[in-house]
Amino acid sequence: MRTNNHLHVNRPVHLARRDVYYECAVELLNRPLHGMDLRERIRHVEHALALFKSAAHHARFAGRSPQAQAQEADFLRFMLLVTDQVGSLLAMTQQQTHFALEECFLGQFLRSQPDQLQLLPGHYQRRAEDIQEGICQLLQLAYQPYHDLYQANLQGLTEEEQVRYQQAYAGFRDDLLRLEAERLTRGQTSGSALRSW
Repeated sequence: MRTNNHLHVNRPVHLARRDVYYECAVELLNRPLHGMDLRERIRHVEHALALFKSAAHHARFAGRSPQAQAQEADFLRFMLLVTDQVGSLLAMTQQQTHFALEECFLGQFLRSQPDQLQLLPGHYQRRAEDIQEGICQLLQLAYQPYHDLYQANLQGLTEEEQVRYQQAYAGFRDDLLRLEAERLTRGQTSGSALRSW
């Protein structure tokens, strides 16, 4: 009984974190990666992945409340699916680094000449672009279902809980934007910044 009450009391905060992290991750993935160097692209995708993982984490807690709605479980499953896809995007982006060095270990291991390896970075970059395009299409399809769930969640909260949600949402979003600005300024990966929360 005490656990259920704890989950219910903290539900507005978990919903706020879920929504802020999800929305910021979607915003990040909708930004084009063109114009970024490889290191920036990797940090960008790592940040989106960390945000999706955090959103799913808080969705789990919010979903354990007795007041949770059935659609929340489907939204969590959707986020886990997207998280896997963003992981694939990160892997394809990171693969390009193996060919960035003049004398890469892969070329030595494969006993290949540099000109034989020149086509591979482009291959991984095209796969990454295809994966990102697919993720963006999926997220676009999810816009209305997410908006409907967001509205249903808010309506399921008491007036006091709605105030807590709004305050938490605004605070987390401000903190996340500040961390993002600091991360870009310092060149740090977002994963380390998020872990400090």
